[in-house]
Amino acid sequence: MTPPGRARWAIGSLLAGGIVVNFFDRTVLSVASTPLAEEFGLSLGELGLVLAAFNWSYCLVQFPSGLLADRIGVQWLNRIAVPLWALASLLTAVASGLGLVILARLLLGVAEGPSMVGASKATAAWFPAVERGRATALFDGATKLANVLAFPVLAWVISMWGWRAGFLFTGVLSLLFAVAWWWGYREPAGHPRPRATERPEVRGGGARGANGAPGVWRGVLRSRRIWAISLGFACYGYTINVVLTWMPVFFQRQFGVALGRAGLYAMVPWLVAAVAEFAFGGWLVDRMVRGGRDAVAARRPVLLGGLALGATIGCAGWAGSPLGAVLWMSLSLGGLAVAAPVAWSLPGLLAPPHAVGAVGGLMNFANTAATTGGVLLTGWLAEITGSFGAPFVFAVTVLIAGGLLYWPALRAERSPAAHTTEVSKVFN
Repeated sequence: MTPPGRARWAIGSLLAGGIVVNFFDRTVLSVASTPLAEEFGLSLGELGLVLAAFNWSYCLVQFPSGLLADRIGVQWLNRIAVPLWALASLLTAVASGLGLVILARLLLGVAEGPSMVGASKATAAWFPAVERGRATALFDGATKLANVLAFPVLAWVISMWGWRAGFLFTGVLSLLFAVAWWWGYREPAGHPRPRATERPEVRGGGARGANGAPGVWRGVLRSRRIWAISLGFACYGYTINVVLTWMPVFFQRQFGVALGRAGLYAMVPWLVAAVAEFAFGGWLVDRMVRGGRDAVAARRPVLLGGLALGATIGCAGWAGSPLGAVLWMSLSLGGLAVAAPVAWSLPGLLAPPHAVGAVGGLMNFANTAATTGGVLLTGWLAEITGSFGAPFVFAVTVLIAGGLLYWPALRAERSPAAHTTEVSKVFN
């Protein structure tokens, strides 16, 4: 039974668990790519098409997913979406050719489109402002934890029973989460478990749960401040996903290490990132707000400091040894992980309650578009220069641009009551 006053933390854990399952679904194809390509006789170009299919559909549904989250609520949106995660994995497990594999990955991208956007909106609805940092770090930190867990677990399953078993495993995992979501998640007003003392605590602390109406997207797209935080988030996403995608290849190509050792090297920075996110992006921010700091102003130095640490990725590209590269990558990913929950908390702090999902959708659309371009550009730069030094230095310039976008958008002089005033005007 949930302890008194802690129903919201059970909800936070449920959101985090969903993100872990979400990333297992995404990762399984990367782990299974070699045996799958061998069975279907895929060229590298065809395999690249399969690997990219998820990103295409995931990117395109981000803004519509945010609008749906505002329109029908996170509860019902995920009740529809999560079973589709399972269907996509199960379709891949029984696929007899390339066409069905691509179709299943496109379906997975559509179905998982609402996951991060919905978690951001649900966190804004369930948690008061003084707890928003830890709550956001809980679901976003799950992405880092999933990067640590998914590869060894899925590699073991696939090595034991074949690549189709990997997709069966993630399909069953998604079905189990669908049951947990159906049983465990309600919007705050309709949840039976919060005690009488918890609802006033949540509402009085600034939790912001409301569903929107048609036309919300116009207000989102007219706000310069929303565009600034969305493009700033794209700069963050560009860099962290370049590291995520290319880190194992970087260790193999740059230092000639074996795949198994490259995987071990890659785990260390993600472990550092998970710890840093909870400690600084979550606990430290909440402590500052609880101590009387403005909820948005307190986040600006944390976010900008995280981006500044993230810029040390430029040093990793010129490191003289694998251990040196691990050190710089750990510092970089630790900084980016600190910035992540701050960035994800901004829709719930800056947007009107009925537009939180739409703003999160625009942010993640920009993030995913930048990610797709960054992965391709990094491979091209590494190929023509013969090392990862140049693409990692370019990532530094992208982070500098992100800092310049965030700086005016998170102005310190704004009072708590005024945070949404400027944005709200364009919605009315």
